[in-house]
Amino acid sequence: MDAPGHTAGSIALYLAEPRVLFTGDAVARSPQGQVMLGVFNVDPSEAAASFKRLATLDTEIACFGHGEPLTRDAAAELQAVTAHT
Repeated sequence: MDAPGHTAGSIALYLAEPRVLFTGDAVARSPQGQVMLGVFNVDPSEAAASFKRLATLDTEIACFGHGEPLTRDAAAELQAVTAHT
């Protein structure tokens, strides 16, 4: 699926059956474990919109372009961040 903002052609991959999301650079996780909007975005407002769209998916596991994956209840973590984005 399209996930523009970091770059115009950014994508994310969602596997519905195992509920796994590969966010690419749309979402990142800090070394301390904080889930956050990816950094160095070409279009910050479009990047935030992509993040919010990804947070609506029924995701158990999220793998990021940067940072350790979330291995359970990833949707709740993503949705919590969107409340502040």
